[in-house]
Amino acid sequence: MFKTTWLNRVLMCGALAVATLATTEGTASAATQCFSQSYSDGANIVPGTGGGNVTRSITRQRAANTWDDWVWRGTEFQCPRGRTCDYAWEKSKTTTTGWAIGGGIELGNASSPSKKWYNATVPLVVGYQRTTQLTTAFTWTVHLNGGDVAQPVQVAVRRWTQGDFAGGWVRTNRGCQGGTTYEWNGNTRFGDWTRNVFEKEKVGYAVNGRM
Repeated sequence: MFKTTWLNRVLMCGALAVATLATTEGTASAATQCFSQSYSDGANIVPGTGGGNVTRSITRQRAANTWDDWVWRGTEFQCPRGRTCDYAWEKSKTTTTGWAIGGGIELGNASSPSKKWYNATVPLVVGYQRTTQLTTAFTWTVHLNGGDVAQPVQVAVRRWTQGDFAGGWVRTNRGCQGGTTYEWNGNTRFGDWTRNVFEKEKVGYAVNGRM
């Protein structure tokens, strides 16, 4: 009976050791990948696109103030001098405007000769390269003095936002079968992006160039 108990303990310890080893190897393989040159395209950092290892965009700074982007200006109307006028355009206008006009993306260490990883990172920046429609029915009236010039306008109120990317497969100096070994680093930071976030719409008449 003693021999049987001792043998069972040996077998149990051996099974535990194998299980521990398998867990360790599984973790290591999940954090290490062998990428061919055609896949990595020579990038020092390859963005993670799935499997639990995903690159994310991080907002670092938002401008304190917004700015007005005059996305559309209608036909000017001038009130004759020596009199006053009530002017109404009385039409509707729809304008399509980008959410990220003036924005840009630089990948830094994730750059590659063919810009392969650019398209993988663009969707990570919320609202980048999207558009919105501004539809306005100009049904109200503006009062003008003699000589005033008025025109209907649509304004997109925007705010500058800046950030970078976090998490990626980092190139090592170790080769592997068919390529190079990359290790996952969820804290590595690379690249930068800027975008003009569309926050709201303003519409009305600009009188003498001022709204």
